[in-house]
Amino acid sequence: MSPTRPGKGTFPRYRYLAAVSAEAVGGGMYVPVSLLYFHRVAGLPLGQVGGALTVAALVGLAVSPFFGALVDRLGARSVVAVGFAVRAVGFVCYPFVHQWWQLLAAATLVAVGDRSFQASIQALISELAQGAERQRMIATQSSLRNAGFGVGGLLASLALAADADWAYHAVVLGSGAGLALAAVLIAGLPSGRVPAAAAAEATADGRAADGPRPSGGYGAVLRDRPYLGLTLATVPLAFCYSSLSVILPVYTTQTLHASASLPGLLFTVNTVLVALAQVPVNSWTSKWRRTRVAAMGGVVFAAAFLGFAALSALDGGVVLVSGLMLTTVLYTGGELLHSPSSGALSTDAAPDALRGRYLAVYYLSWSVAKAAAPALFTTLLAVSAQLTWLLLAGGVLIGSLAMLRLEPRLPAHAVRPAPAPAPEPEPGNAEPESAEAVAAAATPTRRTRRS
Repeated sequence: MSPTRPGKGTFPRYRYLAAVSAEAVGGGMYVPVSLLYFHRVAGLPLGQVGGALTVAALVGLAVSPFFGALVDRLGARSVVAVGFAVRAVGFVCYPFVHQWWQLLAAATLVAVGDRSFQASIQALISELAQGAERQRMIATQSSLRNAGFGVGGLLASLALAADADWAYHAVVLGSGAGLALAAVLIAGLPSGRVPAAAAAEATADGRAADGPRPSGGYGAVLRDRPYLGLTLATVPLAFCYSSLSVILPVYTTQTLHASASLPGLLFTVNTVLVALAQVPVNSWTSKWRRTRVAAMGGVVFAAAFLGFAALSALDGGVVLVSGLMLTTVLYTGGELLHSPSSGALSTDAAPDALRGRYLAVYYLSWSVAKAAAPALFTTLLAVSAQLTWLLLAGGVLIGSLAMLRLEPRLPAHAVRPAPAPAPEPEPGNAEPESAEAVAAAATPTRRTRRS
């Protein structure tokens, strides 16, 4: 029997979900002012602001593997809490930015803290929940974070209605406050690290073993070809998540000549649907094979992209707006299917002892897609908007097919999760075993007789 993980129980999970909600509210507040803040309040040219933020993002991308090693060495809780705190410090520094180098320094703090998030937060979930409960927690997190982003954006809009410098400062400091609260909540979680003896029970293929703890650092990850295949197959799917914020606003306003307010409305529809439907959809699909659910999400994404491309044949008006709404709902369906299943698959396919490094490699696919999406999509849009959607559709179909082909080579427990473990009985309250159970335990099994 595996040893009980420290911190296992309902309260730590609620505390964790409260923390990610606070982080999302803070992040949602900052999104509407990310470029305008430094241009308006600090008086920096937009070119300098964009250049500094890009350099900071590249630095964050370069150091992200370091956080994977820290997760394996120190535990996910410490890395998540420090990452939130570093981002909070960066936001608190923003009101003191007046020159380009000051912006670069503060933005680098925020970018580095942000890059620590994905791998460490997924590893923390793996410490708080197991089996099907892990995927349920990922779905709940996705729902709460979308709701938090919506609340944060609304708070920012209310503050910015004042159209004054103090309002911009309030938004940035509010973002920092949300992250600081998240750091405090995470730091207060009980340690969920698995002792080395327990970590040695799982090998890279998910079977029980009494051998030594997996070792080798990132070399072990790079030798795990099925996991690397999963990472590469995720790249075209990761691009999907940038399409709504990068491609759709340009396509809607410049190609379809729709209202400039429509992209914001479509983004709101997506956010609300994810917040409301993520948990029910996950409950519906939780017993299916994760590879197939994620691939199904890719197929739905592709259908949505083909739908966006076809909308260029419409003349406009109510029919066009209705078509954009329906296609955005279809796109959201792909997100609802792909997001929790792919997150749980990548987490469970990694061995406990090296989970931080494994997830750091996996989430490089997301980081690369996020960094490359603006330049790639704007270049493609300059050639043809329809071609952009068609290439996206083709890419996600290839990624989905690759994921299905990898299914037999991935750990069985990652592909088809085990049911959530039953709560352990309180000491002194264990029910006495029945006579039949005692007799069955005393009878040697066929495996025992052969051994």
